[in-house]
Amino acid sequence: MLSKWFIHRSSIQNKFLISTICLILVPLGIFGVITLQISKSSIESQVSQSNLKTLGQIAEKTDMLLDDVIAVSNTFYLNDEINHAFTTEIMENSYEEAHLRAAFDRLLTNSIYSFGKLQYHVTLLGLNGLEQSTNPLYKNIRMRDIVNEPWFKMAAEAKGRILWITEPIPGLMPTEDGGRSTFHAVRISNRFETGAPTGLVMISVNATTIRSLYESALDEQREIVIIGDDGRVISSQANGKIQSNVKNRSYYWKIQQYESGYFIDRENDTEQLISFQTIGKTGWKLVSYTPTKVVLSSLNQIQFIVSIVFMIVVILSIGASYVIAKRLAIPIKRLYRDFTRVETGDLSVRTPIHQDDEIGLLTRKFNQMVARLNELMQGITVEQQQKRHAELQALQSQINPHFLYNTLTSIRFMLHKHSSDKVDSVIVALVKLLKQSISKHDELIPIEEEISMLRNYMYIQQIRQGDQLEVHYDLDDDIMPFKTIKLILQPLVENAIFHGLEPKIGKRTLWITGKMQEGDIQFEIRDDGVGMESTGQAGVFLDEHFGDGQAAHRGGLRNVHERIQLYYGAKYGLTVESEPGVGTKVLVLIPAWYKWKEMNE
Repeated sequence: MLSKWFIHRSSIQNKFLISTICLILVPLGIFGVITLQISKSSIESQVSQSNLKTLGQIAEKTDMLLDDVIAVSNTFYLNDEINHAFTTEIMENSYEEAHLRAAFDRLLTNSIYSFGKLQYHVTLLGLNGLEQSTNPLYKNIRMRDIVNEPWFKMAAEAKGRILWITEPIPGLMPTEDGGRSTFHAVRISNRFETGAPTGLVMISVNATTIRSLYESALDEQREIVIIGDDGRVISSQANGKIQSNVKNRSYYWKIQQYESGYFIDRENDTEQLISFQTIGKTGWKLVSYTPTKVVLSSLNQIQFIVSIVFMIVVILSIGASYVIAKRLAIPIKRLYRDFTRVETGDLSVRTPIHQDDEIGLLTRKFNQMVARLNELMQGITVEQQQKRHAELQALQSQINPHFLYNTLTSIRFMLHKHSSDKVDSVIVALVKLLKQSISKHDELIPIEEEISMLRNYMYIQQIRQGDQLEVHYDLDDDIMPFKTIKLILQPLVENAIFHGLEPKIGKRTLWITGKMQEGDIQFEIRDDGVGMESTGQAGVFLDEHFGDGQAAHRGGLRNVHERIQLYYGAKYGLTVESEPGVGTKVLVLIPAWYKWKEMNE
């Protein structure tokens, strides 16, 4: 079935190309990939085994060094004179003090003689005020000042066992670089009867001592670090990495889960071959980083040569198939491309005719068809534009007479209640309003002009209503320059006054707000009138809530809603929220189109 489909449905150029790929390129590519992959795995395995062997030797040396640190700690921790000094009050410049210093110097001399290669400092602190230290940067801090430190409590709970501290000890003897190049073996001496702490024995070892154990295994490409059980780097040939934390690395859980092993992961934005080994005495991890590009450097050269040969074969094969199929396939592809452009709506396409065979005849018919389609589409576009303009004009004509009727009715009632000056000012406001809303034929106006018309209308209504109507404006200046279709707010305010506020007894309030909202402009017309029972989109609301007897009320809202949706789309329009006895809120949503000044530049 597949071969039948290939013979009947595939293009000529594809047939040549696919045949070449299947017979030459695919077997050659598979063979090359498999060979390189096997070689890569073999090299990675050999290098990893070698790294593990090296790390194992370093781990053994480190354990031996830590044995020396433990031996030094035992020298002071188990000494009777030191323990006696922790529990005895020793006066300054007394015989006991001189005897203690002599004992301390003797023990230190013996330790240096026995462990000459080990670089360390010894610090003794007693709750009785005893202080002895070989560290020149010792801070002269008493033991009672540090008994509440977390590390001290952990050491006390260890009951004489060594607590290995790999980070700077708060409040106690920093080294030259702030404690970053030192780790500490801390033990707490306790009273035999009560187990209460009496003194502290701390051996502070310079981390360069450990670094010397693996420096001989380093080269320019490989990096070795020692990581503590809290994820902090204890030792590294790069001082900037000491005390940095690797807990957030994706591979950290592998290092913690196993005693030793290797894997490939990313470190410092580079793919690395990572090998690790556990140091038995402390549980610290020796980690080796080797960039895979270094491990596979020889293989990469072979891979580069193979890739060049393969690309040459690919280019020659594709070139041969292209030359053979060019005269048949290229004209068909050109015609297919132009069909696609027509499908996307580009009716200006005309395919050039270079030959008089069957393909040339098909191309000629295609050009004639596209020309006819272009004529039909232009006619439909003009017809739709005329129809849309007529619909907008019809909706506009529904609003203006209704508004004018209500306004003139208001002025008629005012003749009996107000002075001629008041009536004259109302007529002037009406003239301005009519000039803005009727005499101008612009379909779009600035929001500032729409608000001006609304203020003129509200002036007329406030004169008519007197003190009973109170209006509050809250309009952002930022929205004023944007354009809108005109007469979308006045019909809503008119509707709120005549059908929401006038039936209410007592004082009436109307709130008019406008602001930007997520790239659109939202107006809110809210009153505290009699309200209605329903909430929702304006079209559904009007159909459900108003009967034929309220056509005028329904018409104002519906006309504004339909005009907005006709011009801006179904996303925009009116939303009505109302509650009997509370009031009605109408939300108007329109897009924030270009500012008026920008549109006219």
